[in-house]
Amino acid sequence: MTGTDLYRRMCAFNYGDAERAAVMREVWDPTPWMVEIYTGQCGDERDREMQRWCHDEFSGQSWALHGRPARWLRGSVTVHGWTWYGFADQAGMDRFVAHWPAPEGVRQPDTAPAG
Repeated sequence: MTGTDLYRRMCAFNYGDAERAAVMREVWDPTPWMVEIYTGQCGDERDREMQRWCHDEFSGQSWALHGRPARWLRGSVTVHGWTWYGFADQAGMDRFVAHWPAPEGVRQPDTAPAG
């Protein structure tokens, strides 16, 4: 299986029924190079700029459920400022990650020190 560990975990997750799992695979299969990246809050300037950057670099977003797979996909859920993005290849993902590092001092909630 190609893609990142996040993609493999997403595929292996128990969604409760086979239909839901199949939909998740259909959505993310065109963009298996997935990363969880700091976007800030949904709709904030950083989030909008990241989407605009992807559109400028890779063209339109993937909508596999509607027969339009493409080179990138932004997940539809943001938790504590972190959002999934997927890319068709590792090179695209690597360019994105290099261009959009998390702001200094921002870490994923599960890696932040307690207290």
